[in-house]
Amino acid sequence: MRLYGLLAGFLLSTNTLAGEVVKVGIYDFPPYVFMANKAIGITEKMITAMNTFQNKYEFVAVPTTARRRYKDFENNKFDMLMFESIKWGWQDFPVIASQVFITGAEVYVSKAEPGRGQEYFSSFTNKTLIGVFGYNYLFASFHSEPDFLTKHINFVYTNSQQQSLQLILNNRGDIAILSKEYVKYYFERAPHAKTQLLISDKIDQIYQHTILVRKHTTPSIEYINTLLKQMERKGTLKSLWQEYGLEHKR
Repeated sequence: MRLYGLLAGFLLSTNTLAGEVVKVGIYDFPPYVFMANKAIGITEKMITAMNTFQNKYEFVAVPTTARRRYKDFENNKFDMLMFESIKWGWQDFPVIASQVFITGAEVYVSKAEPGRGQEYFSSFTNKTLIGVFGYNYLFASFHSEPDFLTKHINFVYTNSQQQSLQLILNNRGDIAILSKEYVKYYFERAPHAKTQLLISDKIDQIYQHTILVRKHTTPSIEYINTLLKQMERKGTLKSLWQEYGLEHKR
């Protein structure tokens, strides 16, 4: 309790000095991060909210890619990632995960065709799957290496979920793996597409979103967990989840 009190004191400090810079790796992962002319999305807004909520640290986004993020971490280009799971290839890296602060899911998406129903997703045999370079999929035991997937399944790689979806709409593949949150975001902006696509009831994986922090560095994972708890208690996170239609389940 004493440790929590000290951390809370740090978080709510009224010190106006600039905080210690903490570099946060971000990569294209809609709706959490859209890498366009500049990065936008939930992660950017969460970084802003964290900087507003406290001033001991200044969290700064550092662009990377899904595939390159491991090497960039090894090269000390950043010390933290948000909306990340330690299961996504981080088991052998010196990182520690925060508490789970939001959940999500990944679903299978195909072109809607007459007579095609949920049974279409029961088998991947003789089907071309589409996914993003560097993403980690449960059906592939979280392997992201191109050789592994192409050896065991007919797999086409893209650079983004947007591109994966476009290939499905253009009949250039059979099934894409997309985040449920991105599909929802897409339908809100293109409601006509709902009749063009078949979304699986079957889930590939449930996202248990955490913040990964490099071990033996600052901020500590205790500080991050305390910050998340305080932001949740004050309603800061809830308003962010509602803005993007995320379901706050843990």
